[in-house]
Amino acid sequence: MIDAFYHFLEKLGYAHAIHPPLTHMPIGLVVAALAFTGMAWLFRQPRLAVTARHCLILALIFLFPTALAGYMDWQYFYAGAWLTIFKIKLALSGTLLVLLVLSLILSRKEAARYGVLLPLYILCFLTVVVLGYLGGQLALGERCPEVLSTEHSVGAEIFRVNCSGCHPHGGNIFDPKLPLSGGPQLADPDTFLAFVRKPLRPDGSRGQMPAFAPDKISDAQMRDLYEYIVTVFKTPKRSPQ
Repeated sequence: MIDAFYHFLEKLGYAHAIHPPLTHMPIGLVVAALAFTGMAWLFRQPRLAVTARHCLILALIFLFPTALAGYMDWQYFYAGAWLTIFKIKLALSGTLLVLLVLSLILSRKEAARYGVLLPLYILCFLTVVVLGYLGGQLALGERCPEVLSTEHSVGAEIFRVNCSGCHPHGGNIFDPKLPLSGGPQLADPDTFLAFVRKPLRPDGSRGQMPAFAPDKISDAQMRDLYEYIVTVFKTPKRSPQ
């Protein structure tokens, strides 16, 4: 179902992740809540604190579709791979949820309006700042070399969408000692295709890399991907481990 949704968006001309645009809502509303609370405390205007609370209510509402979109992007573009950056984002999202709920509960009490709420709002702000930074690293970080010719442009796009998250610049986030570059799985196109369809360790056990079925990357696209990798990531062969 997730793949069908993204394929539908691609037919409409949108081939990007859906999570980043939605993050502007909870992040912007948390920033606004902190700003209104600061002004309420500075100018002694309780009505601004009420506005801040309304911003947090909206931030809490938008947090759920934003998190859902993040999950869908993770499944589609990263095949559900448990990268460290996703673990951190998941933990921070849970932290933000707790902070928002706690802030909304305490904001109903007059005595806690400034002394407790302002630090809580600051914690919410710091949380969304880190979440935004990590999201920027995923969305904007350079993870594959620029292709100067059109010969390998198809393979480059396939690598960017499906592989660059775990193998930035031919590396390996899970195990830096075993980079993609120069790996025995790149001995020839057939070996590469067999490995990507069923990625196993040298001892026959399943590794952390997810399998890519033909409906995700076709055989023809696999050959474009292979040609791009062996052409762009030219490194000495490494021994299997």
